[in-house]
Amino acid sequence: MSVIIPADATDAFSHLFMVGLASILEDADAERVCAFRWKDTLQAFELKTNDGLGIDQMAEAVHAHAKRWSQSLPLTSENDYTVVDKDAKPSQTLHATMSPRLSNLGVPFGWEKLQKDRESAVDAMQTAGDYRYFGALGQPSYWSGKKNKDDLQSDNGASRWEMVTRNQGKEFVRDRLLPLSQIVAARSVDEVRDGLLGLRIEDETGKNEATSRTATGLHAPSKTDNARAWCALLGVSAFPTRISTDGSHASASGSGVFRDSSAALFQLKGQIRFAILPLFDQYWTTAKYRSIVRSSALAEFGIQHARAIDTQSRLASASIDWLDEKGVLACCLFNQFMSNNPSAPERWLEPGEIIPVRQME
Repeated sequence: MSVIIPADATDAFSHLFMVGLASILEDADAERVCAFRWKDTLQAFELKTNDGLGIDQMAEAVHAHAKRWSQSLPLTSENDYTVVDKDAKPSQTLHATMSPRLSNLGVPFGWEKLQKDRESAVDAMQTAGDYRYFGALGQPSYWSGKKNKDDLQSDNGASRWEMVTRNQGKEFVRDRLLPLSQIVAARSVDEVRDGLLGLRIEDETGKNEATSRTATGLHAPSKTDNARAWCALLGVSAFPTRISTDGSHASASGSGVFRDSSAALFQLKGQIRFAILPLFDQYWTTAKYRSIVRSSALAEFGIQHARAIDTQSRLASASIDWLDEKGVLACCLFNQFMSNNPSAPERWLEPGEIIPVRQME
């Protein structure tokens, strides 16, 4: 049995929705294996499990997952991490313990208290999927700073897929992930199912407004169903974050990547920002998907196209051969929009360009 779910391959949100849904289903049963693929029209994906789940059972698993997370310590933990003089009145500036980027992070800051709370939250995690997700999401960096400057660059340890605009002190876990989990948990299973299938679009967190930010940068502001959004934001678990002590690194193609990078989402020097995601018509498991999106071949394919580097190079040919061997028919390149607000820039991935793999030879 397989389930066909409407989606759009030129929408990055749909890609993360697909792998996020599969990840949630596998997390519900350690023996379960999901397989999924894009349909020929690229307007739907097909998903099946080795234990033959139907859409109603899938909806039950998503509902249970959101309910468990809504009550979990990783989502509910918060504390005041501001260090103040012992005689001063506490600031009571609360931060979500597991948010990878913390708003208004200044000095002095209670890094030891934050680390202790994070360790407690990690100890409270229950599944491999929990660990994989928060590992991919990253954490505030206490180790990064600009060269020849003293100011701390705390965002350097966070996933680039986390794109909450930090105006008015907004943070990802407290202000997006936790409310979304609570709303999906409060739905009936039938309502979750209808949302997954695209039969209804209920955007409770975004007040059903056309300019809703529920998708959190995975596409432009728009009304987005919350059950789908829950799965899409969990799709970040497939994209590990590269952690280093260097503010930038050079890829094999010679194109410097600004700051630490997350799998499949890059910022090159010269303010070129993009995501590159694979398209395939054969069934892939989540394990295979994770291996492809973190590969150097996919990164080089995207970087060379974004930078218009000579695609006849030996490196390009090697990357194309590897992707072709793994069953990647095409890649979708998503440019990242960034607003000109200097204090709290808003980011989202624009509709993608489909690039056949063999076209680059």
